[in-house]
Amino acid sequence: MAGLPLHHAVRNAARAPARSLLLVVSSALVAALLVATSAFVRSLEASHLGAAPDNTVLLVSNASMRDVLRSSLSPAVAELVAADVPGVLRFGGVPASSPEIHLMTSVELDGETSPMPASVRGVTERAFLVHEAVTLVSGRLPGAGEALVGRLAGSRSGAAEDALDIGSVVGIEGGEFVVSGTFAAPRTTIESEIWVPLGELQGLTQRDDCSCVFVRVESAEHLSAVDLFANRRLDLELVAIPAAQYYAELVSYFTPILALVWAMTALIAIAALTGGANTVISMVQERTRELATLRAIGYRTKALAWTVLQETLTLAMAGALLGMLAARLFLEHATMNVAMSAFAIEVGPLSVLTGLVGVIVITLLGASPALTRVLRLPLARALRES
Repeated sequence: MAGLPLHHAVRNAARAPARSLLLVVSSALVAALLVATSAFVRSLEASHLGAAPDNTVLLVSNASMRDVLRSSLSPAVAELVAADVPGVLRFGGVPASSPEIHLMTSVELDGETSPMPASVRGVTERAFLVHEAVTLVSGRLPGAGEALVGRLAGSRSGAAEDALDIGSVVGIEGGEFVVSGTFAAPRTTIESEIWVPLGELQGLTQRDDCSCVFVRVESAEHLSAVDLFANRRLDLELVAIPAAQYYAELVSYFTPILALVWAMTALIAIAALTGGANTVISMVQERTRELATLRAIGYRTKALAWTVLQETLTLAMAGALLGMLAARLFLEHATMNVAMSAFAIEVGPLSVLTGLVGVIVITLLGASPALTRVLRLPLARALRES
């Protein structure tokens, strides 16, 4: 005899509303959690790697342990590398070599009673030649006494939405800067920074050096020329690190955190798997006589197992869709602060697929004990059960 129709499984799902609702809600929670976890991990990795084009190299002092915050070198290195290294990009004769100060500090914002943490970068106009992801979205480029803020700078500082609007005053290291514009740098950590003129930040921090020099070359093949320059100029005590490698190392720093996030997700998924298994077993237990009757009139055990699986998957998929929709709505404009940066969480197709596949796998595993029981259905004894 052919298998039972799909509407039979759908109608059965409505026979026990409380149990069906429990399965839908648990599936929704698992789907939302898997989507959120996947989106967080992928957005963290993309935000760091996106800040590092393949044709950019970072020069830091060799005593800094590859930490840009601890690095100190002369701003003149930008001119030296531009003059000595072939392949450095030039725009209108201006080399794409940017001396910068990277500073993690507290800033004073309009409307805030206490200083707020912020990532501040001292730059020259050459920074816009190197960091190609940066785009001015409102206002204008900063002049003397002015600052340019990233779209996520307010979220990074935990400040009010209007605290960094154009015209607002930002207090940095005892100086005041007027916000002249806002920039975007999608899928990078740069969006969480505040940019101010390099010379003014040097004066406020009482330093005549810079943290690093970013150099943009014509192609990745010219990166070795910058490394050769750093090795040849022993007097400068430099280390050349491809930007892609530098930011990849930053991502590896978060590996234990990401592993912990996935571990917690796995534990919750196991709890949902156990609860789902108990729910499906209870459903089969209550319908033992019904299933035996269907078996007696000619339906094969595989057809009965398939209809039980259809019912379970229907409820699980309904919950998965709700969970994925909730995750998308909740994370649509969410930002996450990590270490000295912030990034926007994006729910991409792969994250959605992770949630969907995860729910399907958990549902199949959870239904396996009940399906095994259906396949081994003892017909004579099951018909005598009340």
